[in-house]
Amino acid sequence: MSSRYLLILLLASGFTAMAEDAAAPEVTEAEPVESPAEETATVPDAMDAEAFDIFSTNKEITLNYDAAFSKLEGRSIAEEIEIELLDLDSLLELLNEHQRERVVRMTLADCIQLGLAQNPDIVIAGMEPLMAEADIRAAKGEFDPVAQMDGRYTDASISLSTQQVAFGGIDAIQSYNTTVNAQIGGKLATGAMYGILFNATKDEDTFGNFITDYNTQATLTLTQPLLRGFGIKYNRVRITAAKNNLRATEAQLKLTAMNAVAEITKAYWDLVGAVQAVQVSQASLDNARRLYKVNETRRDIGTAADIEVLSAKTGVASRQSDLISARARVGDASDRLKQLLDMRDGERFSAMIILPVDRPNTGDTYGFDPDAFDVALQESMNKALDRRPELEIAAIQIENAELDEYRARRDLLPQLDISGNYGQGGRDRELDKALSGMRRGDEEIWGYGFQASIPIGNRAARGAYKRSKLTTRQAELREEKQRTDIMAMVNIMARSVLTNQTLITSNEQAVRLQEAEVAAEEQRLQLGVTTSWQVLQVQEQLTAARTALLQSEVAYEKSLIDLQLSEGTLLENLEISVAPPADDGYGDVTYFRSLNPFWK
Repeated sequence: MSSRYLLILLLASGFTAMAEDAAAPEVTEAEPVESPAEETATVPDAMDAEAFDIFSTNKEITLNYDAAFSKLEGRSIAEEIEIELLDLDSLLELLNEHQRERVVRMTLADCIQLGLAQNPDIVIAGMEPLMAEADIRAAKGEFDPVAQMDGRYTDASISLSTQQVAFGGIDAIQSYNTTVNAQIGGKLATGAMYGILFNATKDEDTFGNFITDYNTQATLTLTQPLLRGFGIKYNRVRITAAKNNLRATEAQLKLTAMNAVAEITKAYWDLVGAVQAVQVSQASLDNARRLYKVNETRRDIGTAADIEVLSAKTGVASRQSDLISARARVGDASDRLKQLLDMRDGERFSAMIILPVDRPNTGDTYGFDPDAFDVALQESMNKALDRRPELEIAAIQIENAELDEYRARRDLLPQLDISGNYGQGGRDRELDKALSGMRRGDEEIWGYGFQASIPIGNRAARGAYKRSKLTTRQAELREEKQRTDIMAMVNIMARSVLTNQTLITSNEQAVRLQEAEVAAEEQRLQLGVTTSWQVLQVQEQLTAARTALLQSEVAYEKSLIDLQLSEGTLLENLEISVAPPADDGYGDVTYFRSLNPFWK
């Protein structure tokens, strides 16, 4: 027997004794109350926190009944019922009016569409493929040719030794030299380094009697590695890795979109659950009000005591508080959904209240058949292993690790390069004739050679290779763990779907039984074989059963979302395709503009 029921019985006994001592006290008839507001129950003085210390084993708990009745002295139960309390109906109506002005109705499809366009996580992840494309361009820049040019002028006066003066008859040598070099060079995919050099000089000196002499020359040089640094695959590792990263960012974008859609959908169902919880609370309040009216009628015809009306009125007040709390939870759930949708009024967070249109459909299983659980589970697992973006990302990470390992393996080799050069030149006192001589090949230069080097110990390359091998193994182990985690998650989510479906059936039966129990208990109240407190308890059990049914329906919808998420089929089932956003040219710079020193 609860303390609340004991207190009511004690109150009834006390007032019965008071009625016997008094000479037929006059009882004021209570007026019907549309939405009675109740007085907050007070805890007796003896019921302090220390008295309920659950860690104390030797403490005797006592109740001070005198303190409990002290506030009721000189006042009948009928008068207690008539005490003016806070009217919550006006507050509820104010809340309703405030929310009705700011309500926007949205379906689940509306929320998903808005979320895909505005969800910050998706917008941010959508930039990653564009950044990966920029990395590909940067990696290809390794093979861009480079043009170089330099020029210099030299004026030299060199004193001669005594022997040179005696022999040549001059004291010093005066020379004027102008040199211009222009070169374009770069790297080929095979690793070969090439260069085309043009050289022109203008000389005037004492020995030439200061007669101008032009010398021009064009030379082609080529150096090809044969061991370290050789091969197209080796020299395009950065480009290949950047392209792999592009695929990884696209998979990550898909994963982000899946997670965002799942969060939005579950937040939507949470909001649906909060809205329906308001309806459950409202129904509970209606039941309590109906009991209150019934008890007032019974009291008026003399078949019920005032204590029954007081008990029913207490139930009304308690359920009004529950209704206000339920409505507050609707606002919280709406704010959470708006946060995921990034809904704003200008620069401020939106003040709108989202009112969901859709309701749970417990008959839709999205292709998962709980009746054939083992077969459905295996199909879900196969889908997950084939479609989960994490596995694609893990496979790409293994590819990039193997590329680094390949490059580190080639870097172990000694250096052996062969080189060759060929050039033509011309010389004359006039520049145009010197250029013509260069074209004719008046002067011809060619040569070849090799260059080799072997690092003693080779510890740097050996250490880098070992690290690359370990990195590859790490990537493989992560991929194996990812597979295990995904399969485990599919198992958990599939079992959750089955459990929640079973709970829905069980809770539906519980609601029907509790509804019958409430009807039976109210009939017993009419016959006078039960009390209002007992009816309120049965009504609370009905509310709990309806709440449990509502929670199981929402949990079922959310578990289906989690199952599709673990399978990697969520976007497919919703007929959503995710692609990187179109490149709007943000950050692009043209070649000539990039060379402008005054560009901002």
